[in-house]
Amino acid sequence: MDTPKPSSPLVNEHHCNNLRHKGMYVMSVPDPDEFKFYDRYDATAYWCTCTQKALGPDGLSVHPTTCKPGGQRGCCE
Repeated sequence: MDTPKPSSPLVNEHHCNNLRHKGMYVMSVPDPDEFKFYDRYDATAYWCTCTQKALGPDGLSVHPTTCKPGGQRGCCE
């Protein structure tokens, strides 16, 4: 049985299939005016589904800026 990948505006088809964050499992609609009142700062805690930790199989931290297929990390799908 195939389970669909959770979706997120922070993690999309341009990122590793193993990259996750808690917001991917919450069904809510973000307020479009949210960033009018706050600085844009990504404090999201990401993890890899391969290791279930904030470190990927290569021992480096996971984040959308580094977890992209075809990048320098050989562990990305």
